[in-house]
Amino acid sequence: MSAAAKRSLRWPIAIVGIIALHATAMVAVIAIATRNPSFSVEPDHYQKALGWDRLAARKQASDLLGWKAEVTTEAQLDGARARRLDCRIVDRDGKPVTGATVTILAFPHARGEERVSMELRDAEAGVYTVRAPMARPGLWELRLSALRGPDLFTTTIMHTASASP
Repeated sequence: MSAAAKRSLRWPIAIVGIIALHATAMVAVIAIATRNPSFSVEPDHYQKALGWDRLAARKQASDLLGWKAEVTTEAQLDGARARRLDCRIVDRDGKPVTGATVTILAFPHARGEERVSMELRDAEAGVYTVRAPMARPGLWELRLSALRGPDLFTTTIMHTASASP
């Protein structure tokens, strides 16, 4: 092959090489994103976006109740895979909200795919408790829902679960 023919093939080979390198990089990025447990996507995000008006109305009705929720967890003891979670709910006057059905959807921010749904039980006036499978210390998102009669209270709480003492 002549030198001129070799020179004329340099640019097409370079372009094909760059495209192949880009395609290989995109396959690697997709593989990392779909296999890494630290990456997550909100389940049903499209349906939630379509129902945003309904969600906003529910949030506004919840805010009008004036209820407040506070969550505490115990430190993980002796390598246990669960910890006690207590949720205190009070009304706008600071009185305990009793007789509610309380559920929490919880997940650690480090592993958004590891979601757990829990139903809490009455422990005392306005305090609801559960043995929560929250073995991982760190920042957790807790999506709380409390239903009492026609009243539905929802809130999201960012909670830091401590490591073993």
